[in-house]
Amino acid sequence: MIRNATISDSEPIATALWDIWHQYKVRQIPSPMHRYASSEALAEDIRHDLDRWLVCEPAGFFSLIPAGDDKAYKRLQFPRRTMRIENFACLLSGEILSHQLRLLATHLPQPSILLVIPSSLRDIHWAALQAGFRQLGDGSLIVGAFVWLYLDRQDSHDAIQTKLRRAKIIA
Repeated sequence: MIRNATISDSEPIATALWDIWHQYKVRQIPSPMHRYASSEALAEDIRHDLDRWLVCEPAGFFSLIPAGDDKAYKRLQFPRRTMRIENFACLLSGEILSHQLRLLATHLPQPSILLVIPSSLRDIHWAALQAGFRQLGDGSLIVGAFVWLYLDRQDSHDAIQTKLRRAKIIA
């Protein structure tokens, strides 16, 4: 079951996300951990923007951002009704992640969903493919390599992939 996050969810989400980011640091994967002084500061930030957080019972969560109105995503031909998964409980097992991503896809039946993950996190990659996402490609940045995965609901996968390749964002 997926539901909207409440104020009481902010602490557990922040703690889980803080632990995930710490694991990222150990694995030398870039994370936004440096933006926050503590998990309490992160929890406060979550409380101020609860609208973008979903809780997936029993142990998951998703932070979603509308990507379709962003100028950069518009230029890359992402449909207006595209949501980008910004943060989620990504260190769970592949089977659990696959189930949660399927629940998310059912919970959001209209918009396409974009997921950009570090290439080294193979369980997430496998789980997303099992949940119906298709790979747009791999992209390398100074801070590491990322895989772009897309659940296409507007039949725009090929156009987006072409645009991403022309912009040299993916290979």
